[in-house]
Amino acid sequence: MDTETEENLTFIANKANLAEGIEGIRSILLTMYRFPSLKNKKVSQKTGIAIPALSAVRGELVKAGIIADKTSLGEKGKQWVKKNLDLIFDYDPFPNEFNITLDEIPDNFLYLKEIETYLKDRPKAEYALDQSHATLLTILKRTFYLLKQGDIEGRKIIFLGDDDAASIAVALTGLAKEITVLDVDERILDFLSNVALQKALLNFNILHHDLRNPCPKDIQNNYDVVVMDPPYTNEGLRLFLKRAREILKSDFKINGKIYPILGKKCLLCFGNKPPEETLKVQLSILDHGFILKEMLPNFNHYKGASIIGQFSHLYYLQTVMPPSPPSNYNYESQPLYTSELKNGRDLSFRPIGYHFTGEMRFISKDLLMDNKAIFQAFLDSLTTAKLAVIDIFNHNYHPYGYSVVAILETSHAAVHTWPEHGYASIDFFICDEFKKGLKALKILKQKLKPKITKFFYIERGKEPIEEYNPIEIQN
Repeated sequence: MDTETEENLTFIANKANLAEGIEGIRSILLTMYRFPSLKNKKVSQKTGIAIPALSAVRGELVKAGIIADKTSLGEKGKQWVKKNLDLIFDYDPFPNEFNITLDEIPDNFLYLKEIETYLKDRPKAEYALDQSHATLLTILKRTFYLLKQGDIEGRKIIFLGDDDAASIAVALTGLAKEITVLDVDERILDFLSNVALQKALLNFNILHHDLRNPCPKDIQNNYDVVVMDPPYTNEGLRLFLKRAREILKSDFKINGKIYPILGKKCLLCFGNKPPEETLKVQLSILDHGFILKEMLPNFNHYKGASIIGQFSHLYYLQTVMPPSPPSNYNYESQPLYTSELKNGRDLSFRPIGYHFTGEMRFISKDLLMDNKAIFQAFLDSLTTAKLAVIDIFNHNYHPYGYSVVAILETSHAAVHTWPEHGYASIDFFICDEFKKGLKALKILKQKLKPKITKFFYIERGKEPIEEYNPIEIQN
């Protein structure tokens, strides 16, 4: 959707107090477009949006002149949806399950089978990069799944790696607003580029990039859908999820104000794991601000890939919280692929904890002389951020100065003051959610009201630390 549409739907979402934001409104309009006769209860079931919120949104859409009434789009609404959301299918293109064969593909999608003529020219799978080619049926089924979810029409889609050439099938539908393929293997990019040129595919981009380095700025906060089939390791999964959050659109600015965007999608293909490893997979998904909307077991089938039994599951993920601040840290020195980990290098991309450090400077030393006020502000910052406090120790220095240290359930936090210099130092180390540390700093800043602040953080783990990353704490 264009900027004007995003702004209009954002204002409607705010008026209706819709937690799901503009993506929630898009899902409502998509459902009303495809199923015009559905009542609120059924629309609620399909979108996952509660009936009171759904009713409020429909009311605001009526006021905005987008839909005819709370129960239908009307002809004007249909035209608005076509123009502004680029929706084509006014019906469910795949009402049945996906356990189909090549002979059962609907007639209006048979043209996609032409991709078979290109698959034989795919570069040979590089097993050192955990590559293995998906079958023709799997590639088509992924495309059909995205079509059913409404995640191709008018969407900006990025593939993080594509040795399967699934991006070509999606591009052949002609429904996506933009398709980008990012890969470290130049053989794959050359192959995809040649096919795209041969088929004159519009808005089809390729980008050579190693995901062990941060994504280029011009693709960050930019896409609606990520499709990825990462390395078979949890380390590889975590890295790909981290980069997915960097490039999925997470906010935009209207008149200088930043509005968060939730509900962007990720189609993840990942192999079967033992129960303990499956737990790590699910924790990795949650750690990066995704929730699991659906999981289709054994959906993907491959040629080769004996390490994962020649199949993998399809995970349909959705963003539910803003991503962590961008990090300039790269992972070039760390193992990523199965062969690297088998050779004895077993490191985790999941940080042990986050270390926040910083300083506050004050014009007046009066507040810094009030140790009780500092103690209370410190305690409030921790409890408001839901950081569990086990014990607190404090000390008054002579003639002045104060230290307060909290032992947390997830490490420690401390504030030290030098009233004579109008200065306070901050040191929080938490083995908890990153956002809790950010919230604690924000509350502390709001309560103490310093003139100048500087905050930084690093991810603490097994590898040597390279540098602290600055944090901007907004009032």
